[in-house]
Amino acid sequence: MKCRSCGADLGEGALFCPVCGKEVQWVPEYNTLETLIRQREIQKQEKKRREMEARREREKEEKKAELERKKKRHKKQVINGVIGTVILLGAAAFFVAYQTRIHSFSYQMDQAQTAYVRKDLESALSYVAKAKELEPDNLHAQILEARIYARDNNVSAAESILDSVIETDPGNAAAYGELLRLYEQQKKYTEIRDLMDNASRKIQKIYYNYVCTLPEISQKGGSYNEEVYLEFTDIPSGTKVFYTLDGSEPDSDSEKYQDPIELAEEGTFVFKYVAYNQKSIPSNIGEEEYVISFDAPSRPLIAPVSGRYEYQENIIVTVPEGCTVYYAFDETPTTESTEYTGPVPMPEGEHTFSAISVDGRGKISPVASEVYVYYG
Repeated sequence: MKCRSCGADLGEGALFCPVCGKEVQWVPEYNTLETLIRQREIQKQEKKRREMEARREREKEEKKAELERKKKRHKKQVINGVIGTVILLGAAAFFVAYQTRIHSFSYQMDQAQTAYVRKDLESALSYVAKAKELEPDNLHAQILEARIYARDNNVSAAESILDSVIETDPGNAAAYGELLRLYEQQKKYTEIRDLMDNASRKIQKIYYNYVCTLPEISQKGGSYNEEVYLEFTDIPSGTKVFYTLDGSEPDSDSEKYQDPIELAEEGTFVFKYVAYNQKSIPSNIGEEEYVISFDAPSRPLIAPVSGRYEYQENIIVTVPEGCTVYYAFDETPTTESTEYTGPVPMPEGEHTFSAISVDGRGKISPVASEVYVYYG
């Protein structure tokens, strides 16, 4: 026997179809109209049932699929939300960082330096002013400001700023370099000298080309009884020395030192001297005073000695080395008197023989005298 619903073979005594699960009707099959109608009705109901089950299955699958889609959409929305939040946070962080950067000291200094290089001096001054507002005591900003003023031909403002920086920080080599450059451009050589005189040894060593050292002199000032020869030692290459002997201030128009200076006359000499290096920067002025007063030569020696003589003697004078002797009878000799060249006969009577020595400088010795009495 077969199942009326699905056509599966049914075993003897089976109450339900093993395939479709339908109840088995163990009744004789009569091919009556009523039976056929009943069978068709059953078939329609069975078909309708299967369609309903199929529809329910499809609806179930569709709900499941819709649920999956909703889950995916929700997940996507969550991810997109997270990404959006990250982007917003990143943008906010970037904005904050950017705002921090453009309002920082380093940013203002970078912009000022860039504008300075491009010769946009107005913008450069504006940026450096903002930098100084952020760090009023920053010396780098002040030096950059001085450089901008210098390029804008406001030299006095630049010099004032650099002087202030050096006063605050005496070891600031950058400030010294900028100020030296300004002074050199304006040929303010005396200002360079004064600036470097007050600088530390470290700064002087860095900018040694801007330091002019006064050469050493061979003889210091003082009192001398002989000629004085003045020489300078260790004059650096390219350095020139100028001097005066009358106490006036020396400069590059004064007498130039080339050979040893001879002070061969008596008197007081106020010797002042100055050096100029290759950059025309002067040294400090050196000063020495020399008082020269030559010793008089020795008296000439006269023979014979004073006395009464019965016989005429020759008067002999020993002339000091390097001198000329002048003599006279009964008066004080001068350089206009008779020059002694050899023995002089003793004159008759009582006479005083006097003589003087005169050296090469014209110095006159004390008078040497002898008195002779001779009547023949």
